[in-house]
Amino acid sequence: MGKIIRLDPHLSNMIAAGEVVERVGNVVKELLENALDAGAKNIGVVLKEAGLASITVADDGCGMDPEDAVLAFERHATSKLRTERDLFRIATLGFRGEALPSIAAVSHVELVTSTGGASGWRVVWKEGKPVASGLSAAAPGTTVTVTKLFHNTPARLKFIRSAEAELAFIVELVDKYAIARPDVAFTLENDARVLIRTNGRNRPLEVLATVYGVAAAKGMKPFAGRDRDYRVSGFVADPLVNRASKSYVTVAVNGRVVRSVRVVQAIVDGYGQTLPHGRYPIAAIDIATDPSLLDVNVHPTKLEVKFSEEAALLGLVTSAVGAALAKTPLIQPAVRTDASAEAPVQPAFSFDAQESGDASDIRETAAAYLPSQGERPFPAFDYVGQYAGTYLIFQNADGLYLVDQHAAAERIRYERYAKAMGSPVQATYQLLVPTEIGWSTSEAVAVPAMASELARLGVEVHAEADGRIVATRVPAWLPRGEEAESIELMAETIRNEKTLSTAAVRDGLAKSLACKRSIKANRYINQDEVRTLMADLERCDQPYTCPHGRPIVVKIALREIEKWFKRVL
Repeated sequence: MGKIIRLDPHLSNMIAAGEVVERVGNVVKELLENALDAGAKNIGVVLKEAGLASITVADDGCGMDPEDAVLAFERHATSKLRTERDLFRIATLGFRGEALPSIAAVSHVELVTSTGGASGWRVVWKEGKPVASGLSAAAPGTTVTVTKLFHNTPARLKFIRSAEAELAFIVELVDKYAIARPDVAFTLENDARVLIRTNGRNRPLEVLATVYGVAAAKGMKPFAGRDRDYRVSGFVADPLVNRASKSYVTVAVNGRVVRSVRVVQAIVDGYGQTLPHGRYPIAAIDIATDPSLLDVNVHPTKLEVKFSEEAALLGLVTSAVGAALAKTPLIQPAVRTDASAEAPVQPAFSFDAQESGDASDIRETAAAYLPSQGERPFPAFDYVGQYAGTYLIFQNADGLYLVDQHAAAERIRYERYAKAMGSPVQATYQLLVPTEIGWSTSEAVAVPAMASELARLGVEVHAEADGRIVATRVPAWLPRGEEAESIELMAETIRNEKTLSTAAVRDGLAKSLACKRSIKANRYINQDEVRTLMADLERCDQPYTCPHGRPIVVKIALREIEKWFKRVL
C-alpha cells in the first residue's frame, strides 16, 4: 500500500484555518469583508471578552437563500468567481471560499440569513461538521456568531495574544474599514460597551474625526491625482499633527484595506522634510485601478496586494500629497488656541542645545534662492533678543515667535547645497595650494573609482608621487577652509552608496554638509547676523522645518499669554 493518502476534508479545513484564521481578529476581518461584499450599508460587530468568548457580525446585505447558506460552508465554494478569467480581475474582498469553512473547522458557528422573504434560514456547524439547519426568523441580511474559537486546537489557543492585544487589533481593523468605506455605518461593541460608531453618511472627514479626534481631522487636506493606470485620493493631516507609528495611515485599494509599506513611504515622501525623523502622518488614501493590475492573492489573509507599474503609482502618490501640502503654513504653535483643547501641545521632539560651533559663517547668503511663492512665509515681526544662546525671540501684535537659530541656518545651507549638487553646471575653482585629504591606505586605493563620482560635483582629486591624496579643484559652493573635511564626507558617502548620482544620496549628503558649519546652539549672534539669517530663511523653498523635520519657528499666541496671567478666560 502506498504512503500517500487523501486528507480527510475536516483535516484539510483545519490546515486551511491555520493560514486564514491566525487570530481572533482574522475572524472579524473575514466576516466583515463578506458583509461588505454582500452590499451591506450597516454592519455591527459585537464581541464578548474581545472575541475570545464570542464574535457576532450582523449586516443588512443581500442575504442568502437556504441552498447558498448551506453551500457557503463548503471549502472553495464561492459566489465571487466563475471562470479562470475572473481570477485575474478580482473586484471583491473575499473570493477563495475558505473563510467560513476555515472558521467553522476551529469553532462553533451559527449563521442566520434572509434575502428579505417571509422567513430566513439558520445553519449551525460545530468543529467543522453541520449539526443543524432549518427555517428561522431573520431580518434581511446575515448574522454570523462564532463561539469556542480554537477550543479544538489547544496549541493555537495557547498562542493567542492577550484580550487587550486582540481587541486593539480589531478596533484598528474596524477603524480602517470605516475610513475606507464612509458610505457604510459601522458599530463595534465589546462587553456591551460601544467602541466605534459611524453614521454611513459618506462624509470622510466625519469618520476621520470619529477615529482620530476633531483636532486631527480639522486640519486635514484633501489630495487627488491620476495617471493612465491609477486614481488616488484621500486626506492628509497637517505635518504638525504626527504620530510615532505608521498605523495611523489607512491604505485602501479598490475598497480593500491593505498593508503597503511602500505606499505609506510614498505618502511620507510627499511631506518632504516637514516631518521629524521617526514620525508619521495621519492619512487615508484610496487607490482605484482596474482589478487586472492587482494581485490580491499574495497573502493568506489578503492583507497585501501586488501592484503592476508600482513605481508609477508611488510617484503619483508622492506628487499628489506634496501638492496638497504645498501651501500649508508650518509655524508650530506652542499651545493650542482652539476652544476644544486648552492643554499645551506636546512637542514630538526635543531641542538639542548641546551643539557648539562657529557663528561667523552666517553672513554667507543664499541670494540665488527665491521663495516658491510670492507671499512672505512669516508675518512681520520685530526682533527682541536671544534666549539661551539658541532661540531668537520676535514679537508682533499676535504674540511671540521663537526661531531656532541652528535649524534656520541648517535649512538655508541644505537648500544651497542640494540645489548646487543637483545642477548640471557648477562653478569650480582651482586651489592655489592643493588640499591634502586624510585618507587611509585602503581608502587611497579606491581613489580611481571615486574620482569620476567626485567629478560629478566638481571635485578633482589625485594621488601624489609620495602617496598623498590631494584635491586640486573644488566647487564654488563648498565652504572656505572646509574643503578637506567636505571631500572626506563625500568620499564616505560614495563608499557607502557606491554613487552620488541619485537624488536620495545627494539629499543625505546635503543634510550632512549643512549641519557642519551652521550656527550652533549656545552661540551669540548680533542683530546684523539675525537680519541676514531671517532674510535668507525667507528665500528658502521650505522655511518652516530643518532638513530633519524639526520646526524652525514656534509661535506663542498673545491670547495664550493673557490666559496665563488671568487677563482673559
